[in-house]
Amino acid sequence: MGSFYGNVVVARPCDEVVPLLGGAGIRGYALPVGPGHTVVYPDPETDALDVAGPLSGLLGVPALGAYVFDSDVLVMRVYEDGRLRHEYDSWPGYFGDTETGEEENPVADDDPDGGGGHAEPVGADPEAFVPLAFGPVDREALESVLRGTPLDPGDGEDGRYVFANTQHYDAMLCLGLNACRLSTGYRYLSLGGLPHETTAEELLPIG
Repeated sequence: MGSFYGNVVVARPCDEVVPLLGGAGIRGYALPVGPGHTVVYPDPETDALDVAGPLSGLLGVPALGAYVFDSDVLVMRVYEDGRLRHEYDSWPGYFGDTETGEEENPVADDDPDGGGGHAEPVGADPEAFVPLAFGPVDREALESVLRGTPLDPGDGEDGRYVFANTQHYDAMLCLGLNACRLSTGYRYLSLGGLPHETTAEELLPIG
């Protein structure tokens, strides 16, 4: 089984974000991922992609919601002022049109591209993600990552990422953020799986 996780990164310091979110009824964890950036890990009852927009509106800053499904697919949505500005899908068509499982969760299509190879990513525009960056951005490297070409050839197969969580890690690295802390979610943290060089004392509860 691959990785399943979601989180939201916002361009605002952690000590300002946590009190506001607790008052808004949001539950989960938070960690700093840069001097002026925070990652929020919503609890399992809250979808990271859905809550990114409201967080952007509440905090008055850009927000990036991300979700990795089974290490196969990376979906990211950029919001500003609470409005969707950009959407990225590393494997469009992966889930098919309407098929869901017993609990109404999306079910992956066994052959989403009709046998013609991995579908090309949609939304591979590095400029859309720059508002979430800390420091200068190597746009060429970020575009390569978004198009599915690994920064390290060892992370790929036939020139493409093998795992969507590795692709997510590299995208966050290109933005100058703490990629280790952005490559996990609530479930892993609640089970004690802390990111590299992160202590339990640093993990801030929300709500």
